[in-house]
Amino acid sequence: MSLRSLTLILLALATLLVLPTAGADYLAPELRASVEKLKADYRAAPTRPETYPARARVAWDWLNAYAMTGKSVPVNITTAVRPVVPERVRRGDLRNLDYYLEELILLDEEPDALGTLTADLGPFESRTFVEIHQRYTVGKRNIKQGGGFVIAHHFMPGYGAFQVTDPAGKNYVTITSDNQEVRFAPDAVPIAGMHGGFRGAAPGLAFRVTAGELKTGDTVTVTYGDRSGGGPGLRMGPASTDFLPIPIYVSFDNSDHAYALPIQPIKVSGTDIDAVHIFVPSVVRPGEAFDISVRAQDRYYNRAKAPIPPLNVMVNGKPFKSLPQTGDAITIIKGARFDEPGVYRFSATSADGQITGVSDPMLVSADARKIYWGDTHGHSGFAEGIGTPDRFMQWAKEDARLDFVTHSEHDIWMDDFEWNKLINNVEKYSEPGRFIAYPGYEWTARNIYGGHHNVLFRNTKDRRRIPTQFYPLLSDLYQGLRDNYDTDDVLIIPHAHQAGDYRQNDPTMERLVEIMSHHGTFEWFGKMYLSHGHQVGFVAASDDHLSQPGYTGPWSGVMAQRGGLAAVRATENTRDGIFDAMKALHTYATTGDRIIADVTLNGAEMGERTAFAETRKIEGRVIGTAPIDTITIVKNGQDIWHRDYLTAQSGRYKDTEHFYVSFESPSVPMNPNDNPRGARSWIGTLEITGAEIESFEATDFFNPDLNVLKRDEKNPGLIHFATGSRGDVSSIKLTLRNVKRSAKALINIEPALEYGSPTVFRPSKTTPASSVTLRFKDIDDGQVSEILPFDIYDDRITLRRVIEDGPDDVSFSFEDQGNLQGDYYYVRIKQANDASAWTSPIWVGGFPHQ
Repeated sequence: MSLRSLTLILLALATLLVLPTAGADYLAPELRASVEKLKADYRAAPTRPETYPARARVAWDWLNAYAMTGKSVPVNITTAVRPVVPERVRRGDLRNLDYYLEELILLDEEPDALGTLTADLGPFESRTFVEIHQRYTVGKRNIKQGGGFVIAHHFMPGYGAFQVTDPAGKNYVTITSDNQEVRFAPDAVPIAGMHGGFRGAAPGLAFRVTAGELKTGDTVTVTYGDRSGGGPGLRMGPASTDFLPIPIYVSFDNSDHAYALPIQPIKVSGTDIDAVHIFVPSVVRPGEAFDISVRAQDRYYNRAKAPIPPLNVMVNGKPFKSLPQTGDAITIIKGARFDEPGVYRFSATSADGQITGVSDPMLVSADARKIYWGDTHGHSGFAEGIGTPDRFMQWAKEDARLDFVTHSEHDIWMDDFEWNKLINNVEKYSEPGRFIAYPGYEWTARNIYGGHHNVLFRNTKDRRRIPTQFYPLLSDLYQGLRDNYDTDDVLIIPHAHQAGDYRQNDPTMERLVEIMSHHGTFEWFGKMYLSHGHQVGFVAASDDHLSQPGYTGPWSGVMAQRGGLAAVRATENTRDGIFDAMKALHTYATTGDRIIADVTLNGAEMGERTAFAETRKIEGRVIGTAPIDTITIVKNGQDIWHRDYLTAQSGRYKDTEHFYVSFESPSVPMNPNDNPRGARSWIGTLEITGAEIESFEATDFFNPDLNVLKRDEKNPGLIHFATGSRGDVSSIKLTLRNVKRSAKALINIEPALEYGSPTVFRPSKTTPASSVTLRFKDIDDGQVSEILPFDIYDDRITLRRVIEDGPDDVSFSFEDQGNLQGDYYYVRIKQANDASAWTSPIWVGGFPHQ
């Protein structure tokens, strides 16, 4: 018997002295022996660079074995325990590992030390003020003077900052105990990660024990939104959820170690009805039965609270069905069918006309390719978001009425229990012909190591993640997936927000690129992959972190836009049908609107490579969710054909005219391989002189907490606005009367810090104050613009004269000549509501990318 084997046996026997007598050990015997050795080694000496890899490997197995019991593990532990680091082991790696070894040792040896936590679970109504209590019962370890509680603040839910100085103010937080000898004092402690500064430490609220000692069985109550001093309460965030994290950490003494307590599943529900949205399939066959979902929503996209008023549903302006008052936010009309081919559009209105809504278009056609809508990138509370994985799937299937989805949780925040839960949910919620869930995750690495990539699997059979904790470089990910799986069953999709390295590509697995999400619009990102010779298609996704994939607005004032969608042109809604179509690049991307697009080149469809020909005939049809603004054909990264359907021709003004004032800012990074430029805020006033403002509306002001659009109380010609752009356009539509030739649009923009981008080389900067005058007499070819130079960027404000009702169903054709092999073409579509779509490229001749 070797010395190592004898040592392991002795260590295993020694564990009997520290393990609870009841129940089986959650660690297998060999792992138990390794853990006990790790404990002994750690107590003898802190981790050093040379001991880090072995210790981290045991700690990784240890934390995952503990997680598999179903008990809570600290949220950031999987980011700190990394058995394989991309470069040398750094001081922070050593410090983080030792910090969480302390946590694991406590959970293992003193399972009752932490005590218990309960909370008022709700549900609480979205964006209302409430008072919430969390009650902690002290465990087997007393809390001495200098110890106490960290009242952490999750950066995602939007409930606002806590405060302890103004009892009459909102979000006032207090702490009390039934132990009358104990006194507390507020303090500030640095907190990093999702419960603090996220990308760096930020001051967080703490209460320290300054007198007495909390003993086993004592109770402590933390009151959020304490109203005893006249305050309104804690303001709930905008998103409904079944898991709102309000974290608490406990510290037993005056050391800097605070132990995570299990997060309580506080619930938030929707508020009053604001609108309805109608979901229908994009393409059905004549006579084919289909379901219609009528969803009542509040202004934050949540399910509206009851009662839902009676609704009259129309199709193409004619009565279709009357829906009675109900207590359910979602009503399904089953078994509808139309025999006559054509485009159908549904609408719904309440009896008083206050509640309205429309559907996306539906094409009834015998031969059009079916279109299936999905979200390949979304998160829950398993990572840095909120909500449970079940809520994620329920939202995707019922609220967003998606055809497919991937719950692509960050691997840096995922343990084995969570991965198994995601795998089980794929089987639990998938329903062939109706809804397909694909297993997957987000491989999460910094730009220098390859950037973020979503990994999707065809099915759940023997699937395990190839995580960044063991595969820290993009080349490692490619090789790890190849070593473990058939590449035909794997799909990799990089995205731009944490930019994937477009110099690298695995041609059989990395077939699609995400060019739009909540974070912004990044067409340039897809162009970079294409310019490097990679044969990839386009999709968009939400990157939602609220467990609301496929249909939600921007959240927390951080995101720039609504979530995007992936359109997949497939023959059937099955696991293989959709996956094969994605692998074949039969896809296009939209900014969330379910625009119907069909484009061919010499008969080849999106994502295909057709035989070389000098004459390239590009044909297409677009059926919009709103009037079509422009259609542009892009060849080898350059616009070669453009058709404008919305801009009005020059001529004398009529009594009533329509104009757009549009704001746009590029998102391309200043430096190669950096993350995109952050979103630009457009905050200020718009004054119209020489014309009367009859009405105005926003095209894409989707964030009620961030966006502002209102008329000045004293000056009817003055509008206050706040919006943002990141690679896209955000517009105000004006209806003006009595427009004079001398009319002007006077726009004043406040300085504002760019937001929402973790750039590496160029930090976010403050855009300067600007005053812009756009004269109506200078409108040429329907518009006049002013460029606002900023660094390398040309931000722009445009005044454009538009027609009142543009076409929402257009066909186009263009013939190009070329003599080069491998040219590629794609189509960019823009609508009057500032929604966009991009088709996957079609290649002409050349060699396929293999």
